[in-house]
Amino acid sequence: MATFKARARAVDMLGRQQIAGIPTAINELFKNAHDAYAEHVVGDYFREENILVIRDDGFGMTHRDFLDKWLVVGTESKVNAATVPHAQSKERRPILGEKGIGRLAVAAVGPQVLVLSRSAKDPSLTFALVNWTLFTAPGIDLEDVEIPVEQIPIGQLPDRRHVHSLVHAVLENLDGLAGRIDETIAHTVRNELSALEELDPNALSQRMSGPSLREASGTQFWITPTDEMLAYDVSGNPKDDQEASPLFRTLIGFSDTMVPGNPPPPMVAHFYDHRSREVSLDVIGDGEFFTPQDFQLADHQISGRFDEYGQFTGQVSVYGREPVTHVVPWPGSRGSHTLCGAFQLNLAYVQGNKSQSRLGDEDFNRLARKLARVGGLYVYRDRVRMLPYGRSDFDWLDIERERSKSASDYFWSYRRMFGVVGIDSKSNFRLQEKAGREGFRANAAYREFRDLLQNFLVQTARDFFRDDSLDDSWRITRRELEREAEARRRHDKQSRVRRADFRKELQRAEIRLNQGTPEQEVGAVLRDLEISLADAASEMDPARASEKVVVAETRALRAVIEIRSSYRVARPRGVALPKSVAQDWDNYQREFEIMERGLLDETRTEIERRSSAAAERLGSALNRRRRLEAGIKTRISDAQSTLGRTHRRTAENLESMRESLLGQANESRKAFEDETRLVMLELASINTEGLTDQEISDVRRSFEDRIDRALSHELDQLNQLCDRVNMALGSGADRSEGDFVDVIGSLEQEVVSLRDRADEDLELAQLGLALQVINHEFSSSIRAVRNNLRRLRSWADANKALRPVYSDLRASFEHLDAYLRLFTPLNKRLYRRDTVMKGSEVERFLLDLFQERISQENISLEATPEFRAAKVRAYPSTLYPVFVNLVDNAIYWLSTRGNPRMLRLDYSDGDWIVEDNGPGVPTVDQARIFELGFSRKPNGRGMGLHISRDVLRKEAWSLSLSTSPLGGARFVLGEPDGEMKSASTDRDIADTLALDFDQ
Repeated sequence: MATFKARARAVDMLGRQQIAGIPTAINELFKNAHDAYAEHVVGDYFREENILVIRDDGFGMTHRDFLDKWLVVGTESKVNAATVPHAQSKERRPILGEKGIGRLAVAAVGPQVLVLSRSAKDPSLTFALVNWTLFTAPGIDLEDVEIPVEQIPIGQLPDRRHVHSLVHAVLENLDGLAGRIDETIAHTVRNELSALEELDPNALSQRMSGPSLREASGTQFWITPTDEMLAYDVSGNPKDDQEASPLFRTLIGFSDTMVPGNPPPPMVAHFYDHRSREVSLDVIGDGEFFTPQDFQLADHQISGRFDEYGQFTGQVSVYGREPVTHVVPWPGSRGSHTLCGAFQLNLAYVQGNKSQSRLGDEDFNRLARKLARVGGLYVYRDRVRMLPYGRSDFDWLDIERERSKSASDYFWSYRRMFGVVGIDSKSNFRLQEKAGREGFRANAAYREFRDLLQNFLVQTARDFFRDDSLDDSWRITRRELEREAEARRRHDKQSRVRRADFRKELQRAEIRLNQGTPEQEVGAVLRDLEISLADAASEMDPARASEKVVVAETRALRAVIEIRSSYRVARPRGVALPKSVAQDWDNYQREFEIMERGLLDETRTEIERRSSAAAERLGSALNRRRRLEAGIKTRISDAQSTLGRTHRRTAENLESMRESLLGQANESRKAFEDETRLVMLELASINTEGLTDQEISDVRRSFEDRIDRALSHELDQLNQLCDRVNMALGSGADRSEGDFVDVIGSLEQEVVSLRDRADEDLELAQLGLALQVINHEFSSSIRAVRNNLRRLRSWADANKALRPVYSDLRASFEHLDAYLRLFTPLNKRLYRRDTVMKGSEVERFLLDLFQERISQENISLEATPEFRAAKVRAYPSTLYPVFVNLVDNAIYWLSTRGNPRMLRLDYSDGDWIVEDNGPGVPTVDQARIFELGFSRKPNGRGMGLHISRDVLRKEAWSLSLSTSPLGGARFVLGEPDGEMKSASTDRDIADTLALDFDQ
C-alpha cells in the first residue's frame, strides 16, 4: 500500500506562507489565547533586544499536551474539543481555531521561537525551542527535525543556562543533518541561534507586568530575532503620524467593546512597545477604540437583527431622537432561509460636516480622529474580530463607490461610520474564513451576506436620510443645525472684524496716551486761550471785549471735550474679548480715567480760572450769568448735534432692515406661489380617465405632499424672520434691562474665557507631561551612573592609580546628586504627605538651593526669629515650590538695582512673608501679576506666580502682593483659617535631603 509522506517544508508552507503578514500572525496567537480560556493576552516588543513576547494566562499545556497536540500539525484537538472549559468558573467559549495550524503563524514573525507553557494540571513548566528555518530546507522529512524540550519546576523560569541547553540540542540536530541540507541554510540557522546567547527569560520577565509563568498557568512565545518588518508594522509610517500602523489596525478592537449593553469581553488584549528600558507604550490601549459612550454619542444609531429570512427588524435613532422601530425586507428571500444565517447589526454614524452634527467641537474632533484611524464596519464572530473587516482602508461593502455615484441618494460614507456585524459559529457556519485569515471565502453565503447589508444601507438611506424621506427627522434637524451653524459663522465673522477694529483703535489710543499727546494738545488749547484773552483785553469796546472772553472760554472748553472724545474708545456690544484684549482694555480704561480725572479736569479748572481773571480785569461789563448760559447752551447744542447724527443713523439702519425683512418675506411668498403654480400646471396635464381610484388617490397625495413641503419650508423661513425681529424688540418694553445683544455678548465672553482657560490648562498639562518624562529619563540615568560608580569602587580599591579618578568622579557626582535631592520635596508624586513644616527648614532649603546665586549677586538673605520658629502642618510639595519661585523672582529683580540688596523671610500671625528692597511691582502691574502669561522678565513665561497661587488656593492657602517696608515687593502666604500651628510629631525634612549614596 502506498502512503503520503510529509517533507519538513510542509510546515513552512502551511504556516509562514499562508499568513497575510506579521499583524495577522500575532492576531492568530491572540486567538489561540482566547481558545485557551485566557483572560489576558499581552504582546511585548523589546526594540533594543529585538525580541517579541506573546503571553497569556490561559490553561496552558502539560508536557504531554505539547508533544501530542502542539507539535501535531492539523491536530483534531480543537475540532472535537468540548466547549465546556476546564474550570467551572470560566464561561463557555466557542473555539476559534479549527485547522490546527494557527500556531504555525509564529514563523511569520521570526525564524525561531522559545515556547513556555505551564498547565494547572501539571505544575512543571514546559520549555522548548523551535527553529523554523530548518523547515525551509528541501530534502528532509518532518521526522528529521528534532524539537528540544525541557521541564522546569514550579516557582522557576528558564534562565540563560536553560536557553543554552536548548540551543546546543538544535546545533547537534543540525550537525546530524550535515550533507542533507544546504550549507547556506545551516549557516543561517547558526546565526539565528547565536541571537539566543545573551537571552535570559527570567531576567527579562522582571520588566513585564501581567501574566507570568513563575507559578500560574499560561503560555508564552519568545520570538527572536524578529522579522525586520515588525518595527514598521508596530510604528507605521514615520512621515504620517495620523495614519494608523498596520499592527494597530489589525489588533485594535480584538474583542467587541463598542456596543452598549454588551457584557465585558471574555479576554482583554494589550500590546506594549518597549522603546527603551524606561519607555513603553500600549499600542492598543484603552481609549484608542470606540466605546459604548462613543456609540451613544454619535449622530445616528441603528441596532437590530437580520433574521433567517434576511429581514431586518430594529431601532433607528436619528440625531438622538427617540428610536423608532424599522423593518427592511429582503426581496431575495422568496420565503427561503438565507445561506448566511441570522446576524446582528449595530451601526453608528457621525455627520461629515460639523455644521450638520449635533456633537460639540471637542467630541466631534475626537470622534473624527478615531474614525480616520479605526472607523469602519467590523465583523465579530463569537465577539472576536474577523480580519480584515473594519479596517479604514478596506471598504468591503463598496460604500464609497456607491456614494460616488450619487451622494444625495446614497447617504452613507464608510469613513464616517463605525459599528459591528455580529455573527456566531453556529448560525453562520457557511461564512468560512480563508486559510490566510484575510477574510471570508467568496462563496454563495458570503455574497448573500454582502447583498443583505448593501440592500439595507440603500433602504435606510431612502427611508431616513434623504430630503424626500417619509421620516423627516433628519431633514428638519439637519436644517436647524445648519441654520444655527450659519448664524454662528456670521456672528463669528462679524465679531472677528469688530474685535480687530476695536483692538486697532485701542492700540492707537494707548500709543497716543503713552506718547504724551494729550499733554501737547492741552498745551495748545491753553496757548490759544491766552492769545484770545489777550485780544479781548486789548479791545477798547467793553461789550465786544466781553463777547470775546465768552467766546474764548467756550471754544477752549469745547476743545477739551473734543480731546476727551478723540481718546474715547467704546467697547463693542455683543463681542467677547480674549484675555489679551481684555487686559489691554482694562489698562486703557485706567489710563483714560487718569487722563480724564487728572489732566482734563485740571485743564477745565485752569480755563475757567484764566477766563474769570480776564473777566475781572474787564470789570462789571462781563456778566457772570452770561458766561454760564453761554457755556450751557454750547454744551446743549453739541449734545443735540451728536444725538441727531446717531438718530439719523439709527433710522437709516432700521429702514434698511425693514426693506431686507420685507424682501425676504416676499421671496418666501413668491417661492410658495411658484411651487403651487407648477402643481396646478402638472395637474392640468394629467389625464384621469384611465386612472383607477387608487391611482388618483396616489396622485393627490403626491401633490399634497409637495404643497406641504413647500409650505413647511417657507413657514420656517418666515418664522426665522419673526424670531429675529422678536429678539431685537423683545427688551424694548424696559430699556433698563439688557437686550439680547448683551446676553449674546455675555455668553460669548463666557465661552471665550473658558477657551482661554482650556488653552492655559493644556499648556500646563503639556509642560507637566514633558517634565515628567524628563524627570523619569534623568532619574534613570542618575541611577545608572550611581550604580556604575559603586561598581567602579571595587576597581579603585584594587588599583591605586584609579583611586584619584574615582574620588574626583564621586565628588562631582555627589555635588550633582545633592542638587537633585534638594528637589525631592517638590515632587508631589513621591512626597505627597502632610508633615510639620518649620521655617528653619525652609530657610536651610533655600540657602542650599540659592547660595551660589545669592553670593554672586551680593544679596543678603535673612530670616527673622519669628520665621525660623514658625511651624505649620502642610504639604512640602505644595509650599516649597512657592518659596522657590518667590525667592528666584526676588533675586532676579534685586540684581537690577544697586547695593544694598536685601531679601527677608518673616512670619506674623499665620502669614509667611517673602519681601525685598528691590524695585517692587508697578501699580499698573499689580492687578495682573498673578495672571498666566504676564511677565516683565525678558523671555519670562509668566507661569510661576499664577501656578503658585492656584496650587495654594486648592489647599485653602492664599498668596497676596503688597509693598514692603523695605521698599520692594512683599508676598504673603496666608495659612488656612483654623489650621494647627504646631504638632506633637515632627519629621525633620533634613532626612529627605540627606545623601544616600552607598545604599
